[in-house]
Amino acid sequence: MMASAELKRAVDAAYQSAQAGLQDILRQEADLRRALSDLEEKRMAVRSLPADQLLAPRAIGADLLWQGWTQRMRQELNVKLSQTLVRKAERMTALRLAYGRAEAVNTLIAQEKAARHKAALGRDAEQDQYLAMVQSATSGCERNR
Repeated sequence: MMASAELKRAVDAAYQSAQAGLQDILRQEADLRRALSDLEEKRMAVRSLPADQLLAPRAIGADLLWQGWTQRMRQELNVKLSQTLVRKAERMTALRLAYGRAEAVNTLIAQEKAARHKAALGRDAEQDQYLAMVQSATSGCERNR
């Protein structure tokens, strides 16, 4: 029983660790997706400006610098997001494995408990039969007197 409890604690700890690792990756993914969305909103906001507000930036080439910067940032964020998604897939595999181990241990512990209970019921039934035999034998002896 003690070994079962220790094994259960160990696999539960491994499962919780895998969950925590996945949560970190999910936060990173959300942050990167939010940054991509923010960048796109800024890009669209600049594109929707009236033409007269874009004359000065275009005259000095700032519009091209802005477009180049937004393209580089989008590319950089997409690369980071891709790397994060790969790590997420790896962590999901590890989480599924840890979950499977935890479920297997829980099933084994439940089966062990059921077997102990069944054995205890069998012992009780044997004791009841023995008591019944003893009582019938003693009552039979008392009748013969």
